Amino acid sequence: MMDSRLKYLNKCILFDHLSTDEIEPLFSTITYHVKCYQKNEVVFSPHHSIHHLGIILEGSVDVQKIFASGKAITVNRRFQYDLIADAALFANIQYYPSTISTCENSIIFFINKNDLLKLFAQDEIIMSKFLKSVSNRVLALNKTIEILSLSSVSAKIASFLLMEQKKQNSFTIRLQFSKKSLAEHLNVSRPTLSRELKNMQTAGLISFQNRTITIHSLERLVELCSV
Repeated sequence: MMDSRLKYLNKCILFDHLSTDEIEPLFSTITYHVKCYQKNEVVFSPHHSIHHLGIILEGSVDVQKIFASGKAITVNRRFQYDLIADAALFANIQYYPSTISTCENSIIFFINKNDLLKLFAQDEIIMSKFLKSVSNRVLALNKTIEILSLSSVSAKIASFLLMEQKKQNSFTIRLQFSKKSLAEHLNVSRPTLSRELKNMQTAGLISFQNRTITIHSLERLVELCSV
């Protein structure tokens, strides 16, 4: 009988070409485990050896770089059916490069990288989609580096909003995480972020309420990125 925890795996990018009935035989000889986490629990950290790929079955996690000073930068947030640790799994490193912790009570599916290789051998489409995911992570990281390299806070915010506008295909942007996490992501203080958002609203570039930001002038945001 199929493990009930597998029946929703086809909502994950790796298995979305398969039906529930097709997933079951794939895992008949594959070892995996599922773990429940409370909010703010660490899933992976630089103290953990790299052995497993994670898939979020329920909940969400933050991926952070935590420095010796205690300062943290939120690289991104991942949600239900997203992969975690995919970009690091086959890298030439021994430990996870970032700290991944839960934002809420979460359930994570884990598969050992050797068993993942077995899945690749059984279905090359899974391997292709895994490589696509890793490539997209690299592109996203490059974009983050571009944003952090900008000199002004307003330019960082503008670049982030332009990226999200393209990703969400809307002039109304729904932030996936809190303004505190956004400030960490942009490597600015929370008060500075709030002040610049208010300045941009006063100037008519955007309007915002809670986690929703509406863009009123793409052209002026593009201009800010070059300042």
